Amino acid sequence: MSIIFEKVGHVGLVTINRPQAMNAIDLESHLAFQQVWAKVNADDQVHVVVITGAGGKAFCSGADIGTFLPYLRERAQREVDDGDFCGINRKPPTTKPIIAAINGLAYAGGLEIALACDIRIAVTHARFALPEPKWGVIAGAGGVTRLARAVPVSLATHMIVTGEPISADRALMEGLVSELVDPEQLMPRAMEIAELIVRNGPLAVRASLQVVRRGADCGLDAALELERTAFRRVLLSEDFKEGIAAFTEKRTPVYLGI
Repeated sequence: MSIIFEKVGHVGLVTINRPQAMNAIDLESHLAFQQVWAKVNADDQVHVVVITGAGGKAFCSGADIGTFLPYLRERAQREVDDGDFCGINRKPPTTKPIIAAINGLAYAGGLEIALACDIRIAVTHARFALPEPKWGVIAGAGGVTRLARAVPVSLATHMIVTGEPISADRALMEGLVSELVDPEQLMPRAMEIAELIVRNGPLAVRASLQVVRRGADCGLDAALELERTAFRRVLLSEDFKEGIAAFTEKRTPVYLGI
């Protein structure tokens, strides 16, 4: 299977499983990736998603140049291109947090997948690039747009028009990733972050995430109103009452997501 989906407790673990091709996305894996999100959204026991790549060399090297890019060109010629890549790049595919556990290079569509995630951690040997101009095309699955919002514009522009990669250290310094870890610690740390999220009130997590995602596209006043609306909604929930009761009684809260 080119895309593996498995549940680990309350975590949905997605593995891009084409290590022989540096985890490049072909049509089969693109379609399989799309189907993952229906499983995530249909399962109330999945609270967080972690995406990683198989093997130790690549998170994802992007679209398979020999097969997937011709497919996209054919769709563009027929004017049926919907802009979707793996079900993740056009809009958030789920209200649940998505963590990218970047186990190697994240190039082209691989970086675009990572940019569409909410949290990104990486191994110390990871590298990041949008090399599409070298192939006469642009990073059109969110790469140009999201990278320019994730790092300083000068760096983003440099990466976008030269195709030059940056190191993991530079990615951390510029805020493209939040942590660097040794390879053997990547998945334990990703799962640890996921478990920290799982312990929190699910309504509070999803409301906060919605504000972060939508607020970035709003002016300050609109974002503040969005935040306060979410606050009032959570304040009236049963989970809020449970959280306060558990704190007062010095016990672990049992959240029901209502």
